[in-house]
Amino acid sequence: MAIGRALDSLQECIDLALDSLGDALIEADMYTNDGLPIVEGYRSNSKASALFSNITDYINGAIKSSGFQTLKDYYLIHLKDNKAVLILVSKDFQWGMLIDLNKVKLGYLYSIFLPEAIESFKKAVNNR
Repeated sequence: MAIGRALDSLQECIDLALDSLGDALIEADMYTNDGLPIVEGYRSNSKASALFSNITDYINGAIKSSGFQTLKDYYLIHLKDNKAVLILVSKDFQWGMLIDLNKVKLGYLYSIFLPEAIESFKKAVNNR
């Protein structure tokens, strides 16, 4: 797949989040596992991308050292003021989103959006 098409596919993931979550999506970024941005995203926050890349590394290390199964597709951190950070992970890339849970039902997030987002993300990063 050409680089331009790969970036288009990743932008389509962000467009999916915008369409599905609307005002609940505060910001979103696609970045490499070392925290380097690969598409502009939506209200991008490069500092958050770098930070969550490090957090993902830390979580993976903690999981491995504790003998648990490996991290699969995502993790979610519930923040004050009913906000959440949702990080989708793949071998080489991460997709971080800051979501306002006051504007989207948790059931919709888990049952409808998350499966669609995971599928779209996997297709985008595996077809580059």
